[in-house]
Amino acid sequence: MKKLSICAFTIFLFSCNVQPWNKEAAKKWCIKDNKKYIEEGTVTSEKAEKICDCVAEKMYAKYKSEAELNADKYNQMLVGKDCVEAIEAEK
Repeated sequence: MKKLSICAFTIFLFSCNVQPWNKEAAKKWCIKDNKKYIEEGTVTSEKAEKICDCVAEKMYAKYKSEAELNADKYNQMLVGKDCVEAIEAEK
């Protein structure tokens, strides 16, 4: 019985830490990942918001989970680059 309760508690802890994967989660991930550039003033909050909207749309469509996203750093960089170029071209 004790082993069963330990297993149940462990599963409960892991399930509490799992965040839902949706466009909003992808956008929060993007903003968090680029907070340094926003704070430095390298990019404005407004521009970061537009870039992260683009990134979130593409990341959500491409990846099924945040874990899958985090395992693919190279393509993350390419998606980010594409979005930055698209936002810059809008000027």
